[in-house]
Amino acid sequence: MSIEDREDDDGESGFNPDRIISAISRRWRLAAGIACATTLAAITVTVLLPNRYEAAATLQLDPRKKNVSNVEGVVSDLNVDTAAIESEAEVIRSRKILLKVIDRLNLRNDPEFNQSSLFESLFGSLAVPPTNAAARNASNDPAYPRRDEFAMAFAKNLKVSRVRNTLLLEIKFSSADADKAALIANTIADVYIAEQLAAKSGISETATSLLDGRLEALRKKVSEAESRVEAYKSEQNIFASEGQILSEKELARWMEQTVGARNRSAEMRARYERVKELRTSGRPTSAIADVLASHTVRLLKDKLADASRRKAELSTRYGKRHPEMIKVRAELRDAEQQLDREINSLISNLENEYVEAASRERELLAGLEEKKGEEAKRRAANVRLNELEREAETSRQVYSVLLARYKENAATQSLQLPDARIVEQADTPTSPAAPKRKQIIALAAAGGLALGLALILALEFAAPGIGRPEEAEGLLALEHISSLPRLENATDESGDPLRATRLMIAAPTSGFAEAIRALRREIDVRQLDPGPRIILIAASLPGEGASVVASNLAHYYAQTGDRVVLVDADLRRANLTRQLAPQRSAGLAEVLNGVMPPEHAVLRDQLTNLHFLPATGGGLVPTRQAELLATAAMPKALGRLKSQFDTIVIDAPPLLPVIDTRIIADYADQIVFVMAWRRTPKQLARKAMKLLSVNEDRITGVVVNQVDTDVLANDSGIELVSGSRQPESVLAA
Repeated sequence: MSIEDREDDDGESGFNPDRIISAISRRWRLAAGIACATTLAAITVTVLLPNRYEAAATLQLDPRKKNVSNVEGVVSDLNVDTAAIESEAEVIRSRKILLKVIDRLNLRNDPEFNQSSLFESLFGSLAVPPTNAAARNASNDPAYPRRDEFAMAFAKNLKVSRVRNTLLLEIKFSSADADKAALIANTIADVYIAEQLAAKSGISETATSLLDGRLEALRKKVSEAESRVEAYKSEQNIFASEGQILSEKELARWMEQTVGARNRSAEMRARYERVKELRTSGRPTSAIADVLASHTVRLLKDKLADASRRKAELSTRYGKRHPEMIKVRAELRDAEQQLDREINSLISNLENEYVEAASRERELLAGLEEKKGEEAKRRAANVRLNELEREAETSRQVYSVLLARYKENAATQSLQLPDARIVEQADTPTSPAAPKRKQIIALAAAGGLALGLALILALEFAAPGIGRPEEAEGLLALEHISSLPRLENATDESGDPLRATRLMIAAPTSGFAEAIRALRREIDVRQLDPGPRIILIAASLPGEGASVVASNLAHYYAQTGDRVVLVDADLRRANLTRQLAPQRSAGLAEVLNGVMPPEHAVLRDQLTNLHFLPATGGGLVPTRQAELLATAAMPKALGRLKSQFDTIVIDAPPLLPVIDTRIIADYADQIVFVMAWRRTPKQLARKAMKLLSVNEDRITGVVVNQVDTDVLANDSGIELVSGSRQPESVLAA
């Protein structure tokens, strides 16, 4: 993976469990110290806190019907649902209930709830002028509500909650006195039930009073409506019998009589017309007798028939002159005469009856028409009568309903039952409910430990650079070839700055020296071409320790017998030159300017056999350093040094501030990039490596410098120590 491929990576691959465990193992004392401090503070606080006792009374809301008189009351039973239960809990917490409890138990002078005197004594000198609202409260003005501070302080100790999903409400009260807590909890429950009954009775009494006033008005209204009905009936001559108006009954009788007369007249006319038709047509008397249907006629017909039969019988035995025949003929004539007379009489009577029935029918029809006219007028009057009667009936119904409700309410006013009952009274608690010392201490310890761990992680991950050396590989896409420990004391007791640059001589057994040895091996095994080589030590920014790495690496090469020269190529600052050769007379700048060949400017350390080419002589620092390094004299000088030395170690300027290192990198065989642990910002490190992308194939790897010894010891399991041998410097031309 190239530097460009890694440019958009945020470099946070180091956020892993191993790094977290490593950070905790290195700084566990910090977390332990914070946890101990918070625990001690919690213990101190809990010891100073006073004990508080909590007593609980339990109420059950009862939605069942409880009306003793078996009559529906004005106040309905409680409809229990979640909203109703929460509402009842708020009623228990209401100021009205609490004030009644306070007054019943005479708690106004209780110092536990009366905090005003304490506040006045502490802050009386800092009193603020009262606001308008406070002034009104102080003056007890009834036009404005008052703020009862005592009730507010009292309410803070009360908790009312529903027991899971049941109909139970738990009333908890906390106090410094266990007996007082139980007494107040039970009193609150009693006052709540008493207030519930009082509210029901009050509502019922109010309803009774309202109904009483309304009934009196309705009673007058009903009386007036009935009076108007009777007065109108008398005015219109409307009378009733057995629930029916008399005129209607009379009209019905007239109609019934008229119908009867019409039927009789029709019947008489039909019989009369039939008889007349039979007589006119010459029909025999017997046919007319059948129409008349008279008993006398039937007897006469029977007599005539009997005479005719005997005549027929005798005519077979006797002659016409026989006395019996004469007698029979006389009887037959007599019967016929009697029948004719009877029929004539009946026909005359039938005619008279027909005339009479027709006359009766006409009379009844005339009377019926007159009654109909009277009934039409009466019905017109009944419209108004019905309206008056409906109004009176409506008033009577409303009056009856309200009268019944009034009597029911009056009967049940003193028979109300509460919608709640006390299931369990509060007992005096035997152990304090607060403060929960064990929980507070445990939470404080856990919180302190969590705070300490959070601080450790913040210190670990809030640093601008990498947290673990191996993260450099993921950040820069380079091999991590060495980690150098932090130099706790860069100078010795006398303040000699040579200790850090010559630590391989001063402390050859230290962890830093071992890391330099490991670095040399990684550089050697990655040498591409055999023969003399130029090793460039580069860093992103000043202060990352590239000069210390270059100096100690060159000293180690010299210790092992290699012909090595250390070149200070930082013509601008010349840090190594000021430390290793403060008395120099010439340097790389003079060589590049053609004043002398490089071998004449090289100094040698007689102790380590290290050769050193300073940056400049003792004169003025040259200007236009980049242009000087870019001249043809630079590769010529390095070529002459290659012909005389096996290894050339170049301490280069920082990559980001100046361009010098990019120029020198073109001549290097191996480039070692140095970055400071937790100091070099990741973005700047990537940017510096991008500047070396032209010579990417020559980059040997990355060295993480100034790593905390705890990190290295945690990774390797070996404690790093430093020696105490004092270096000596004897550099000569």
